[in-house]
Amino acid sequence: MIKFLPWLSNHGVVAMAGEPLQEGTPHDISTPSTNSPEGKTEKEEKIAETAPPLEMIKPAVSSSEVPVPKKNNEAKKVAYLTFDDGPSEITPMVLDILKQHKIKATFFVIGNRVEVYPELVKRIVSEGHLVGNHTYSHKYKYIYSNPESFFEDLYHAEEVLNNTIGLKPKVIRAPGGTRGNFSEALAKKLIEQGYLIHDWNVDSKDSSAPVVSADTIRGQVSRQTANKNSVVILFHDGTGKNTLPVALPSIIEDLKEQGFVFKSLDEIPHPIIAMYQ
Repeated sequence: MIKFLPWLSNHGVVAMAGEPLQEGTPHDISTPSTNSPEGKTEKEEKIAETAPPLEMIKPAVSSSEVPVPKKNNEAKKVAYLTFDDGPSEITPMVLDILKQHKIKATFFVIGNRVEVYPELVKRIVSEGHLVGNHTYSHKYKYIYSNPESFFEDLYHAEEVLNNTIGLKPKVIRAPGGTRGNFSEALAKKLIEQGYLIHDWNVDSKDSSAPVVSADTIRGQVSRQTANKNSVVILFHDGTGKNTLPVALPSIIEDLKEQGFVFKSLDEIPHPIIAMYQ
């Protein structure tokens, strides 16, 4: 089983399914060269020679201008709420709750559902949420039969989204997650084409049965978020998930009490492929 797969564009490390995400893990750790005047590796010196001036990347800031964070804000806990399998008749209720709490989230939509509810996808975007690609059909047997089938389904969903909201999202989620579904060949092709693949590290279990009680959903999230500082929570806003809107407000309040702030997945601080399971 693959544990780590370097991102080909040298932005970090892929933590494959079954391994914890290692944020900020360097792609290449080299021993400093004693021949370099500053102890830099040859690789670092080459990068330094070709890199644009710092002022072109970020405006210079004097030390007196650098804000000093308050002690209680130094280590913010972040919750990324994600919703799969929509849009559906459940989605407007989820959007209303997020709007009430002024929270941004991520919606991994299915292409054939977008065709049924195009206005809901437009609303998701207009209210500042991130839209991700969850394939067109969501049919495991077809999309995981070979890499070509996966891409065909993914591209189909891209076209539907492009026709609906003018976007072809590079943020995707594999139906069922990457564990047991992804091959090295499929992962490599996705990475080469610039896709960001997000799994999760908290599963609300809201799809573990045809109907899951609101209390069960709340309990799962509460237990799995304990002692974590960064959580990507899996929810489903597909057809029939009537208990999700019941559970969601209290889940949000509980996360706030734990000190979490809320962001969409495009605000993850490190440009990495995130596979959390």
